[in-house]
Amino acid sequence: MVLPGSIQVQRRGARRLPNLGEALSLALGALGTLNRLSGVKIHNTEMDGHPVALALIEGAQFGEDAEGNTTLEGMEDK
Repeated sequence: MVLPGSIQVQRRGARRLPNLGEALSLALGALGTLNRLSGVKIHNTEMDGHPVALALIEGAQFGEDAEGNTTLEGMEDK
């Protein structure tokens, strides 16, 4: 996996949501790290006539914590 660009780090005390390019870089960077830990399979397909990119993370599944936040379970540090 290749990152589409550099990741911009926020200044201390600054708060804002990442822009689209930053969000894509963060997501691909995270998938690249997971790929080194467990293996990530990617697949391009279509859904309702629109392109869809799937990333399958081996040994992981989504869960939910006590506050209703989505978690990724089954990933241990190696």
